[in-house]
Amino acid sequence: MSFLDRPRSVWFRRAIFRLHLWVGVLVALYVVVVSVTGAALVFRIQMQRAVYPELFTSSRDGPIADMATVVERVQAAYPRMRVSGVDAPTSDRPTHLAYVVDAERFEAVLIDPVTAEILGTLPDHPLVSWLQRLHFDLLAGDTGRVVNGIGATAVVLLVLTGVVVWWPGRSGWWRAAIVDWRRPWKRTTWELHGAVGIWTAVFTMLWAVTGLYFAFPATFRATVDRLSPLSVVASPQSVVPPGRSLTQGWRAVIDAARVHDGGHIARVLAPFDASGAFQVQFTDEQPTPTGAPALRPVYLNQYTGARLPTPATQPSVGDLMMRWVAPLHVGNFGGVGVRLAWMLFGLAPAVLAVTGLVLWWTRVAWPRLAPVPSD
Repeated sequence: MSFLDRPRSVWFRRAIFRLHLWVGVLVALYVVVVSVTGAALVFRIQMQRAVYPELFTSSRDGPIADMATVVERVQAAYPRMRVSGVDAPTSDRPTHLAYVVDAERFEAVLIDPVTAEILGTLPDHPLVSWLQRLHFDLLAGDTGRVVNGIGATAVVLLVLTGVVVWWPGRSGWWRAAIVDWRRPWKRTTWELHGAVGIWTAVFTMLWAVTGLYFAFPATFRATVDRLSPLSVVASPQSVVPPGRSLTQGWRAVIDAARVHDGGHIARVLAPFDASGAFQVQFTDEQPTPTGAPALRPVYLNQYTGARLPTPATQPSVGDLMMRWVAPLHVGNFGGVGVRLAWMLFGLAPAVLAVTGLVLWWTRVAWPRLAPVPSD
């Protein structure tokens, strides 16, 4: 009861405060880096569209080009490479996007949504690429990815301890959630740190936890699986019929898939190997919503074009969690409003790191470093 009413009188609150303080000081620079770069990358596609408008602009208005025609144009333009898949235009990307691969390279190809003309490959822009590498692996490859995971764990700890440190007691909690800008700057900094922290705690925890997935995907999946078992889905397989060696062409596959679903084709995926299946995914919305839309897959035998049974699964809570990890982290499941919110809230950890350092310097470091005046 004493913590709820007089938290500062409880010994463990003082211990939590010191833990929060020193963990915050140690990871402050890391938090600023991932916060600022993450906020910028919320608009990654918009940055690419601004830098390369010719790759994201249709030559004229008209109906969306037939998916089979798009695939055939890509195959003709890259005869020595394999088309692994094509995505229809989305609410963020107004052009088709195809992926072509060979033994040595991978290319992302943009296609005019109306004429199906090849617009070009998406260059690896230095700024966007640098921001992505800095955010995901701190410019240090696999080692940086591990450090990122450790940093995300530290942020989880900061959120949990920060809530304990912030709690002012039941009688005045609402006053601690606002900032009185009329106070001296040191007091204002303290109030700003607490108010920003408590209002954005859920978002910061969300980004830290989902960030752990990108750093330690296998461990993350295993943890989710323990909480709510993930569905094990066996991919449909193409059985090679006797005397049949040629695979079905894309147009035949797409025509066969349309017999089973009359929706809008959002994506087509080629078989990974000789026993894999073609996959055509449908949606009722055009353009395809970004984020984690519920797409309906149709699987087809790559040799005969016959439909293969779609794995029947009832998604578990764990499945839904895994499906939403990436969209929740990057904020691409809604429109501009969601992105703006993700960008603004994404800067909150940087504000907390800076104000926390200011508080540490003025209250702890500087008093110890300042010379003692002589008599």
